Amino acid sequence: MASVVLENLSKDYHGFSKPWKRILAGLSFGYFGIDSKFTALQSIDLKVGPGEILGIIGRNGAGKSTLLKLITGVISKDKGNLVVNGSVRALLELSVGFNPELSGEENVYFNGLVWGYKPSEIKELTDSIFEFAELNEFRNSPLKNYSSGMAMRLGFSLATAKRPDILIVDEALAVGDASFQQKCLKRIDEFSKSGSCILVVSHDLGLISYFCTRAVLLNKGSLLLDGSPKAVIEEYMHVLAGATEPSSVQASESIRDIHIALNDPKGQETRHHFLGEKATLRIEFQTTKPIIDGTIGFHIDNEKGIRIFGTNSHHLGYQNLNFPMGERSIVEFQFPIQFSEGKYSLGVSIHKGESHIEGSYFWGESVFDFEVERGKIGKFVGICHLPTEFAVQTRPKSN
Repeated sequence: MASVVLENLSKDYHGFSKPWKRILAGLSFGYFGIDSKFTALQSIDLKVGPGEILGIIGRNGAGKSTLLKLITGVISKDKGNLVVNGSVRALLELSVGFNPELSGEENVYFNGLVWGYKPSEIKELTDSIFEFAELNEFRNSPLKNYSSGMAMRLGFSLATAKRPDILIVDEALAVGDASFQQKCLKRIDEFSKSGSCILVVSHDLGLISYFCTRAVLLNKGSLLLDGSPKAVIEEYMHVLAGATEPSSVQASESIRDIHIALNDPKGQETRHHFLGEKATLRIEFQTTKPIIDGTIGFHIDNEKGIRIFGTNSHHLGYQNLNFPMGERSIVEFQFPIQFSEGKYSLGVSIHKGESHIEGSYFWGESVFDFEVERGKIGKFVGICHLPTEFAVQTRPKSN
């Protein structure tokens, strides 16, 4: 049985163009005066099962927060069906509701009641809550003496002290230092393996790529794409570049006949490269309109969609490039293959300024696939290779 089911779900927000119309709406019980409408979600169909970790991404105003409010029951739907099976817990503002004058332990008790814990459960869980938050020595200190990071750690530990059937995480994983963030991700992953449905809203695309088993892209209230995190993130980049329809390559009227190749040190085009060798990315294209103050760049993603590296001519100090109309231009980037063996995809963009968000002429995700083989390089772990030297010395024992 699915944990969350949305069928043709829609939500509108209504408003008033003038103050007196708000009064009219109040006096008429909403029959008159409401004269503006904003559709936050339109005809959303989505099903999420137990154990899935679903990433929800989109631009600001795409409808992500509205979707979470509907699932948690904060607001009601206007159309469609919404079924939520099981207990729901939402991690939003982790320290909201804490009283700075009360001690950490007192805040755990009172906020635990708000979370729906029974008093006996809070008493049983308090020790483990402070132990997970690494705040045992501060449990009797007033919360006003806590740093913001300490308060957030306590909030996360309290909210996840018991495994819910459905866990919603909205930009709440930037908790404490790096080691504590890993503890948080590990706990959420354990919930997933135990059957919890996890919904993650984040602008951290690296987190979505690494952590989620599936992702959806919302755009202007509509569900644009539902699929693997890699495919959804690639489409999100197209949306940021100005495209609204799914496609593998987003181009404009200014660029045509683009050819992309990755050459080995001998200048031969190949899709198989060896770790440690220098590769040359060659991008050839024709302009149908003049491009002034242009930038051209590339990025490399691994097979999980995690970005390995990216740069562009602007970052490399070649700013404000001009490509005359009708001419065929050739651009080359040279870089060493210093990442681990495996499969990779390469994306290319031609745009204005430092970022493609300023105006895109061409945007292509996964336009070139290639593989890296380790060759004669010794075995190592991780996603990148760092040439490493090793030395060891022994000295005679002093008398």
